[in-house]
Amino acid sequence: MAFVFISHRAADIAPAERLGRAIGAAGHAVHLDRWEIRIGDTVSMFMNETLAVADFLVLGYSTLGIHTPWIVQEWLPALADDLAARGITLLPALLSGSSGGDAPYRLAGRRCTDLTVRWDLGVREILAELS
Repeated sequence: MAFVFISHRAADIAPAERLGRAIGAAGHAVHLDRWEIRIGDTVSMFMNETLAVADFLVLGYSTLGIHTPWIVQEWLPALADDLAARGITLLPALLSGSSGGDAPYRLAGRRCTDLTVRWDLGVREILAELS
């Protein structure tokens, strides 16, 4: 069983929860802010505690917010390096926006899974990585 943290934009909570249910149904432990943050908790506290136990970070992203150059060129590679140092595998997954030409094929050197067009295939790809 893997411990999986799903990170997402607030606007993408519906596909993030759907993905979380699919990963959980496959027997993995899923950490999702909507399911765990309680009154008095902070997002940073949740993220720090979750990353302390996570094996994988599914980075749910949208083409509506990924095209800022500093995100793709600076922030994501730094995040990937930090996660690797902690032993956490980064799994980028497109949750919303347009696929195809607008969606990057790779984020921080990792191939992206597109859940906007072929949901079942994308979920199978993620589950294969978790095994």
